[in-house]
Amino acid sequence: MRFCVIGAGSGGRAFAAYISSKEHPVSLYNRSYSRISEIKRKGGIEAKGALEGFFPLELVTQDLKLAVKNADVIMVVTPASAHKNIAKELTPILSTNQIIILNPGRTFGSVEVKRIIENKNLNKFVKVGETQTLLFTSRELPENKVEIIKIKNEVNFATFPNKYTHIVCDILNNVFPQLTPVDNYLEVTLNNIGMLLHPTISLLNAGMMDFGKKFKFYKEGATSRVCEVIENIELELNEIFQKLYLKQLKYYKWAEKSYGVNGANIYEAIQKVEAYKNINAPAKLITRYFTEDVPTGLVPIASLGVFLNVPTPTIDSIIQLSSILCGKDYKIEGRTIANLYLLDFLLNYLNELRISELKLKGYNEVGMILSHPEDFKMCSYCGCINFLNNKLCWACQFNNFRKICIEDLIKIEDKEPNALMRT
Repeated sequence: MRFCVIGAGSGGRAFAAYISSKEHPVSLYNRSYSRISEIKRKGGIEAKGALEGFFPLELVTQDLKLAVKNADVIMVVTPASAHKNIAKELTPILSTNQIIILNPGRTFGSVEVKRIIENKNLNKFVKVGETQTLLFTSRELPENKVEIIKIKNEVNFATFPNKYTHIVCDILNNVFPQLTPVDNYLEVTLNNIGMLLHPTISLLNAGMMDFGKKFKFYKEGATSRVCEVIENIELELNEIFQKLYLKQLKYYKWAEKSYGVNGANIYEAIQKVEAYKNINAPAKLITRYFTEDVPTGLVPIASLGVFLNVPTPTIDSIIQLSSILCGKDYKIEGRTIANLYLLDFLLNYLNELRISELKLKGYNEVGMILSHPEDFKMCSYCGCINFLNNKLCWACQFNNFRKICIEDLIKIEDKEPNALMRT
């Protein structure tokens, strides 16, 4: 397979080196020349840490059209705040059946990219997916170098829409066996670890960051009190998850899965992650921990909370204070249910949940009864249709059944096939 990596920061360099180590041709694109000049001059990337060696690249360029030409897979490894512009630039130069993967998507990244492509490029079909977090913990080094501190054991992955998730994972399995397909897109895109940690730690250490004081972002910045605020954000997230019938987000369980550490809570887990220990805080206040993680993480979550009638006071306060610090209105600029046109998707999702819940309570679709009448029976006493395994009639509690006949089926033929009937 031919790969294109968009972005030559620490994550992009790690991806390019890793893919090259698997002996697949890689083109590397970056908008600014300064970041790729030495990579281009030396013809590849020097990696150390979890991956060691020099890894040649087929092409290093500022020409996006040239970079994505003939690529089977396009790996977008940029801050999520750049996804919108990248999608607009990619749309006219994409080829049919190319795969785009956002690393990571943050919250609703695949939706944003897919919507832009569909609006502008109706004749070409591409699959768009996202990882729940970045596969690598890495650090950009001078010239053409990168340090890959950790390659995560597993990273959850899904496409939007869900139906292409397993297809893409099968295609990429030999290169990225770490990708774990998740059938529910919402489960991947809403489990945004970056927006859970970064804005809160940054906000509650804003004075030190603004002053330029050096400190370890996680080791020293994520104190037990700071982590209590993060725990409150996690609680608000989980109220939203509960409404959507999603698995609860527990950071300490995610850390165990991704880094192999055991902690009873967020604070303990963060302090035990070896890869976090030497990560310095940003040297300035306005960084992607605000400009990316608030508008593409916390804002869509708050918007979802409004849609589901779930209060998010802690999340709202982080958004408001971050907006003041950065001189932005992230509630206006960020991803929302409205500007991503997600209303129909969410209503259909909730309706499917309702139908699934009703089926567990004994309801069946009319179409199923008409096409498989042998799986049902009629109560001779009250005339209600029952599922074949019912010992007593659900309506009258008598045990007096007969087979369903043609006349019974005619009586329900005028109903919608997907309408539910108690059985």
